[in-house]
Amino acid sequence: MKKIIVRIQVLVFAILSLTACSDFLEKDVTGESDANDYYDTKYKLQSALNAVYDVLQSDEFTECEYRFGDPTADDVWGGDEGLGSQMGQLVNFRFDTNNEWIRRRWEINYKGIHRVNQVIANAHKVQLSTTDYSEYKEVREILGQAKFLRAFFYFNLVKTYGGVPIRPEVEDVNNLVIPRSSVEDVYAYIEKDLREAAIMLPARYLGNDCGKASEGAAVALLMKVLMYQAVPGEQSEKWAEMVRLGDFFVSGVPMTFEEILQYDSEEEDWEALRVRLWFKPKAENGETDPYETPQTQLPSLNTSYTLKYTDYYGKNFTYIDQFFQDGEFCSSSIFEIVYKESADGTDGDTNEGGFIYDELYSSSPRMWTTSDIITEIFGSDPRRSYILGHQEYTPDGDLCQCGPGKYVSLKWYTPMKERPQYGGDNGKNRRVIRFPEVVLMYAEALNECGNGMAALEQLNKCKAQANTINNSSTLYIGGGYGYMRDQIWKERRIEMCFEWDRFFDLVRQKRAASVIKTYGSKRANKRGYYFREGVNEIFPIPQSEIDVSNGVVTQNPGY
Repeated sequence: MKKIIVRIQVLVFAILSLTACSDFLEKDVTGESDANDYYDTKYKLQSALNAVYDVLQSDEFTECEYRFGDPTADDVWGGDEGLGSQMGQLVNFRFDTNNEWIRRRWEINYKGIHRVNQVIANAHKVQLSTTDYSEYKEVREILGQAKFLRAFFYFNLVKTYGGVPIRPEVEDVNNLVIPRSSVEDVYAYIEKDLREAAIMLPARYLGNDCGKASEGAAVALLMKVLMYQAVPGEQSEKWAEMVRLGDFFVSGVPMTFEEILQYDSEEEDWEALRVRLWFKPKAENGETDPYETPQTQLPSLNTSYTLKYTDYYGKNFTYIDQFFQDGEFCSSSIFEIVYKESADGTDGDTNEGGFIYDELYSSSPRMWTTSDIITEIFGSDPRRSYILGHQEYTPDGDLCQCGPGKYVSLKWYTPMKERPQYGGDNGKNRRVIRFPEVVLMYAEALNECGNGMAALEQLNKCKAQANTINNSSTLYIGGGYGYMRDQIWKERRIEMCFEWDRFFDLVRQKRAASVIKTYGSKRANKRGYYFREGVNEIFPIPQSEIDVSNGVVTQNPGY
């Protein structure tokens, strides 16, 4: 997809000269207004939403996503492991509460939350020009995307720091210090946003709207949020609900609004909910307009996404192409962050995704893959030659210059033909949620609920698609609970490797300490060896937040 520069200038609170990209963000909206009447049109509300997407596109957000997801675990190593740098202290678990990356991850996610709260809190101010159903739908979709994005930011925070402050949608300038909520309350808040987003959004966006968060994104992230709350080997309603969502997403079993919302009429009247979520009021509903009830079925997802390597027009491409420009918004991509090329090579707005590009081609990259990945994980798996590059030609014909004993992930690699004109830019989007992950989460939940044969079927769907690379016939075989769980985790590590989730996967699997400390014992600098079980599964609250709150925001144990 063509990368487009878009500038949106609004004077609303702290939002100034904001940028976002993809065709759905092409509209220029320029003006000055106070907070009381700024949000009176859907176009202004869209401008505020664009500012939220802008946070995702920032280099700072991208850097934090990578640094906490991969280098802190056992999949990669790099040239910045020395204790003299803030990054080196982070990956060695030798950091203190003033570590800049711990602070920056906190700040960038709360920046996104602040912006998205403006959208959600002020959506009711929009004045519609007509009573057409389409106008309600447009505002509802803006609000639904906002709820997804807020859930995404809070999910980043809770899995990184544990319980965090839940910021009110309307800030009280006289009471800006908010104490931490419990982990359980934060997750409940996230779930509510995602459940509501799921009924407010279309199954997926295509064409010029690619890049918007969809129903598919909301349901997929909800499954992941449930998985992070469940404990492997322990019965939980979270696992059972993941199965129900997987039945809907993967197998096509219908699901109603009531079922995904877990709607309780005693908590909220349905007509009040309709108004709050911008469904057209019953009194204004025409014969040809849909009228949603608790029994209304969600738009089907199992026909919208596939494991096949095709674009949404049906064009086939190779496995690795799904991570290049030709594979943007392909049939297996559920949500991805759209990056762009700048018009003049400047990076003052720092949202060209340059971090991804620079990391691979810098003099001291932080993206070398570990030898264990090559020998113990991939082995003869057909994805190996598509994902790992070493002094060899890539599938598109480029020579990947790595150096002795160094391998890079081709998921991060940008082919010569796609490299941006300016070095501070990035040539491709970041894939955040893909359909294979949904299938593997479904398989894991089935196994946890005692249905190993059904889990095996889903697991082999992923493997069978990978086998099409070289016509391999190798599949996983059935076994007991533990055996199946280990196979699912192995397939997850292969298929989802280098997508910035490894550390958090180990934590929720309850094996971060053993894996990371074992990995550290093999490294010359003992990277990861100092991981403290029961402490380092979450990171400390930034000391600056503790200080500014005068102790209202408390520190995590062990720090």
